[in-house]
Amino acid sequence: MKKLSRQEFLALLAWSSVGIPASFMGVGSYAFLVPRVTFGSPTSIKIGRTEDFPPGSHIFLPDNQLFIVSGADGVRAMSAKCTHLGCTVGKVEWGYQCPCHGSRFDHSGGVLRGPAPRPLPWFKILQDPDGLLVVDTTVEIPRGAFLKSA
Repeated sequence: MKKLSRQEFLALLAWSSVGIPASFMGVGSYAFLVPRVTFGSPTSIKIGRTEDFPPGSHIFLPDNQLFIVSGADGVRAMSAKCTHLGCTVGKVEWGYQCPCHGSRFDHSGGVLRGPAPRPLPWFKILQDPDGLLVVDTTVEIPRGAFLKSA
């Protein structure tokens, strides 16, 4: 193995002090130019037909964090995300409860006890031409508005 002279060692050190930072800058520039696209959950969710939700049914859709509740008034879609910090609320005998910080909601999603600042939102339900019910999570509707069953 050949021994490096002092002059060769200093030249190698000088080129390394330029080359290594330049390579890191190149990797960083490449990472900056490559888009990092993240997709959120869909805003229109097909949940089934009206017949799938007979009066008195209460269905939780965990993938979409929605409660689909059917009653004599019709069908409603209510968020299962606590309005405090977004934890998933659970159904209990008197309504809904957040397991994270103890917020309580009545059967229609109204706040019974905080720290939740507002009620659970209800979302608009439409019926597409094929007869499927579609929940639009971008459109909040007033509590008490149902999709009337045919």
